[in-house]
Amino acid sequence: MSVVAKMQCHEAPELGSYGEDNEAVKKVRLGAVYEGSAEKQAASENAIFGKYTPWGECVMGITNPAALKFFQAGKKYYVTFTEAPE
Repeated sequence: MSVVAKMQCHEAPELGSYGEDNEAVKKVRLGAVYEGSAEKQAASENAIFGKYTPWGECVMGITNPAALKFFQAGKKYYVTFTEAPE
């Protein structure tokens, strides 16, 4: 089983603190998409995701340059949660 959320990048990578290996840690902040208009809820994918995950936030500190380039403010992303083994 998995749970999928649709999130928008509200904060693009910006310089944060420094990690143990002196790599710059940059912050990415995602928030759940939401459309409040009842008229749009029947047809809009964002409204459907917003109905079932009306709020949520994911904040990550990232040092991987490729991952930092992936996230851009204003873009939307699907986030899939699956259970991880111990």
